[in-house]
Parts: sequence; C-alpha cells; structure tokens
Amino acid sequence: MESNKEPSVRGKLEQLFSAAPVYNYRGFHLDTARHFIDIEELKKNIRCAAAFHFNYFHFHFSDDQGYRIESKVLPELTRISSKRAGDTFGGCHSEVEEQHYYTQEEIKDLVRFAGEYGIEIVPEIDVPGHVTDILAAYPELSCSGRKVEVATSEGIYSDILCAGNEQVYTFLKTLLDELCELFPGKYFHIGGDETPKTAWKTCPKCQAKMKAEGLTDEHQLQGYMQNRIASYLKSKGKTVIAWNEAALGGNLDKDIVLQLWNDDPKDPAMAAFNMKDQNGNLTSPNQGIGAKHIKRGGNVITSNMLHSYCDYPHAFINARNIYEADMIPQKCEDIADAREHVLGGEALCWTEHIRNAEQLEYQIWPRYAFKGINLYCGKPEESFEDFLKEYKDPIRSVIESFGIKPAPWEEVVPDQQTARKQMMEFMMRIGGAGAAEKFKKAQQEI
Repeated sequence: MESNKEPSVRGKLEQLFSAAPVYNYRGFHLDTARHFIDIEELKKNIRCAAAFHFNYFHFHFSDDQGYRIESKVLPELTRISSKRAGDTFGGCHSEVEEQHYYTQEEIKDLVRFAGEYGIEIVPEIDVPGHVTDILAAYPELSCSGRKVEVATSEGIYSDILCAGNEQVYTFLKTLLDELCELFPGKYFHIGGDETPKTAWKTCPKCQAKMKAEGLTDEHQLQGYMQNRIASYLKSKGKTVIAWNEAALGGNLDKDIVLQLWNDDPKDPAMAAFNMKDQNGNLTSPNQGIGAKHIKRGGNVITSNMLHSYCDYPHAFINARNIYEADMIPQKCEDIADAREHVLGGEALCWTEHIRNAEQLEYQIWPRYAFKGINLYCGKPEESFEDFLKEYKDPIRSVIESFGIKPAPWEEVVPDQQTARKQMMEFMMRIGGAGAAEKFKKAQQEI
C-alpha cells in the first residue's frame, strides 16, 4: 500500500499549507462519461490533488454520452447505457462502437484509495437532464417514452426524465440505494443543470403534477423534483449538492448545497446565458442566485467557470484568474455573514474535448494546483507574478513527481501568439461559431 505521505508537498510549498484552511470544501472534478478515464489515471490525479490539499473528488460518471459504473440492480445501465455507437465530438469522428464502465469492485477500491489520501469521493448522478444514457436503456422514464440512443456528440438534449411519472422516482430510489452503498461519504450530487423543459410543458403527467402540487411553472416543477430526490438522500444521511439551475423556481430546499457555475451576467463568457432588462442592462436567470440561496439560509460551493473550468484553453480560463479568485458569489454585499455560507470551491474538467490521459494532464495541471492553493489559502495578497517567481518551480516539481506531465509554463501563461493559437484550436474542436450559436440557443431554452 502506498503511503499518503509520499510524495507530499515539499520544500517551499509546505509553508503555504501551514495554517488552517480558509475553506473546508476544496474540490476537484473529473468527467468520465464523455471520455473514459481509467482507474490508474484517476488514482494518479487523486495522489497529486491530495498534495495540493484537495479533500473532495467530484466524480461525474453519468451523462448523455455514457453511464460508467456497473449496476447490478439495473443491469441495462451496464448493458446499454455504458455503450455508444461512436464518437463525433472533440474535433474527431469515429463510428467504432465503444463500451466503458468501472466494476463495483473497482469503485470500492477507488473509494478506499482516495480515503487513504484524505479525499472523499462525491458521486454525481445528473438529473433530470443530461440523461440520454439512462433513457437509452429505460425510455419509459421520459415524457414521450420514445427510443433514444446513447449520445455520440456533445450538446444539451431535450429528452429528460418525466417529473410527473411516479415510476421515475421509484427508479431513482433503486439507483440511489446502490450508489450510496458504493459511496459512503457525506456528500451526494444530484445535478440539475441544463434541463430544457419543453417536454414538460406539453406532458399530461407533468402538468397534472404541477396542478396537484400547486406549482406555478416548470422551474418550480424541477425544484419539486430535486427536493424529492434530495429528501430521499437526506433520509440516508447524505448532504445533497445541486447545480444552480435547480434553484430557478425559488422553491429549492435550503438544505441543498447550491453549486454555482454561471451566476454572473457581467462576465463576457456568460453571454450565452444573458438577456437584457427593460433598461438594456445585462441580466440572467441565474443572476444572484447564490446570494438568494444564502439569504434563505442555504450554503454554496463556488465554481464560476471563469476561474474553475479547466477543459477550456489556458488562454481563456487562465491561471491568474484561478489564483486570484474569491469564492463569495456576486450580490452578497448586503449579507453580513455571506462567507460563512460558502463551503468552498472546485476545479472542474469536462472531457468532451479530452481523449487521452496526456491531454487531460495538460489541461488540468498546473491549473488544479492553483485552485488547491487558492481554496486553502484564500484570495491572495501577493501578486500573481511574484507568486510565480517564488513557487512555479516547486509546483512543477511536485506535479511531475507523480508521473504527471503538466502544461509547460509558456502554455499556462501564454504570449499573444500562443494564446491565439490555443483559442483557434479550441474553436476548431467545438465546430466554430455555429456550435457556439447552437449552445446559446439551447441555454435560452432552459
């Protein structure tokens, strides 16, 4: 058995972690649904994350493009949902069928392994959207009941779970029972992001459920659904996390921790989520949603994409923003105890455009290291340039000691030409401006 002290943060880096941490929730995220990450690669990154004092691994193993954990109680999730006919995203095109999933024994071993490094695994089963993989195996759980296939491309899909069908809740209880056995930790993530509600608006069962529960719109119907799922998990001793869109109806249980990723309309990168009010000011359905949740007594985890999403180019989500980030959500100026309701933050990496371990490591390291330092030490007083002069060599040394190859510093802090090259390559992978417009339209439907 490997020691959780070898290798550890050494030399100069030790002084950064000598005091008590600013935030108790210091998370890192990996998505294995879009492109599979094998167990040894997961372990390698867990070891490195522990060296930078992360203590939660947000494990995203289910999405439109695949369900990645063996299920013994719902075997079609393994037989059908873990298999897809090809791969037409991330700038590649393949019609070769592939099937990937972790066995339950591998998951139990991974949970034990992470625990030895002081890291709890937080499983995420994303509902009611991002469930094309589940509906491919169990189409009767959607509003239409129509047959769908596991998605082979990225995007936001309109086929979602039917909120008015009691069979859905029975299915989810069965699935959650199995997952809770595999993941015994405190936290459980139930998704809730990017849920187009077009089907709910015309579904007799959903409309009947809204009338029976006195719900005013489909956003409240989603809140009702997330609350029911969370209530069941809370009965099993779990603290539940959901993405910020789950709170759009204003009726989300305040005991659910809200994870914020797109709640600031002033950010240029949030243009896809923005609208304008009658005075022409930028606004967004998610504007200030974290502050609203805090005012109701709820807690939040901050992972604003501009200082958290490391699948984007280094030129876009840059190390400086990660290093300088403050976890306090926008519009909290009038909340005296706002910081007490911020559990922490998270570094994330979605794998639509990441096809192998080498590319994964290039994308997340050393940016994850900066996030770990930021969450432990808080918003820094030292300038980014001065910090780099003192710590960039120790940071790289520690990362490489785990057999990880991080992005070179000239890519992490790129000059204008390198930055332009990174952005052009990324736009080619996602399909150019047409893909961006498609994404914007999908967001507006949500």
